[in-house]
Amino acid sequence: MAIFTVPGRDVIKVTDEDFINNTPNISSKVHIIKLDFDNPDDTKMEWVMSKFYSTNRFIVDNTNIKYYNYYLRRTNHKYYIINNSIWSGLISFYKRNNKVLLDITLLSESERSFVLETSLNDILQNTEVITISSDDYQAVKNVIDKWRGNCIIHDPEYLI
Repeated sequence: MAIFTVPGRDVIKVTDEDFINNTPNISSKVHIIKLDFDNPDDTKMEWVMSKFYSTNRFIVDNTNIKYYNYYLRRTNHKYYIINNSIWSGLISFYKRNNKVLLDITLLSESERSFVLETSLNDILQNTEVITISSDDYQAVKNVIDKWRGNCIIHDPEYLI
């Protein structure tokens, strides 16, 4: 059965502004953190690791993957590479990366249709975390509810 992750509570985004202002102040464990630094460095990562010491999973995008790979491979933390709306190429995205977070809300209409109507079962076998709109979730609920991964129901208020 899928584990549902709630944006803003279980999954949050941490930015340069959060680092500068020493926010957010989260009292409970955050399940997954999207690292959204313009220029990540060891100081920012050490701040994240100390501020969110009980979080072991992170989301990164292709922009700074070299740095995050360098830093996180030395730790016992897992990271997922997320697709984005600017970069396309669903197949090459899966081919290059072992741990992915597929954000279905960011796919082109043709890719979204392909994933939801044709290849959802195959995609879920190779994916640990997805983000999906509530409408799309309702359409494929029977498949996702049997899946053993994390499902983030997209909430426009908490864009990751």
